[in-house]
Amino acid sequence: MSIIDINNMPFGLGVQKGLVNNFSGVHKFGLNTAVGTSFETIWDGNNTYTYPSSSGTATATSSDTDDNTGTVEIQGLDSNYDLASETLTIGGSAGSVNFIRVFRAIMKTANTGNANVGTITITVSSTTVAQIRAGYGQTLMCVYTVPRKYNAYLMQIDVGSSKDLENEIRFIVKDISNGNVWNTKAFITTRGGFVEKNYVVPVTIPEKTDIELIGKASATSAISGGFELILEKVDQS
Repeated sequence: MSIIDINNMPFGLGVQKGLVNNFSGVHKFGLNTAVGTSFETIWDGNNTYTYPSSSGTATATSSDTDDNTGTVEIQGLDSNYDLASETLTIGGSAGSVNFIRVFRAIMKTANTGNANVGTITITVSSTTVAQIRAGYGQTLMCVYTVPRKYNAYLMQIDVGSSKDLENEIRFIVKDISNGNVWNTKAFITTRGGFVEKNYVVPVTIPEKTDIELIGKASATSAISGGFELILEKVDQS
């Protein structure tokens, strides 16, 4: 058996391999195919993202009945803001986990072909919390909420545009202990192309804080984006 030299291993790789106690990584990436001249969330919904006002069970439906009886895994936070996941049957009954946040959904089995035929919609308390575009197999949403008992550290942001237009991108956070006010933590302006911002000194984001990447363009354009976080579990109780 080979010996792993963690001292010479990139920190991110050591985290993902579980070699750094109490630390884990999060990679969020998203796409909004029709960003307009007002700020919208970079996610599958082509609008400003709406959070559930209260926790509730999740349901999964599709715009095409050929997806029914397939399954999708929901990832998010439960009513205590602890990490939670559940696999639901598309077109089936609601699950049993009470979610307050959902920040990813992944197709696990497809009833027809090898991906979803229609748009998969995940709802919690009558609010659309996640969507999977037809054929994509999982959500593309630059939305995340820091779990309870964790700190998050912002390591990187990236954005791209499908057109040579003037774009404005904001990385925003909403700390529930700070009056639920959205604060801008990073602002990027681009004219088309791809931009990446790496942090020598990471931004610290506390537990239960909502995170989004939002953007607007000088004319309708597809904008992609992503951000990388390192999570630290700060309370071991």
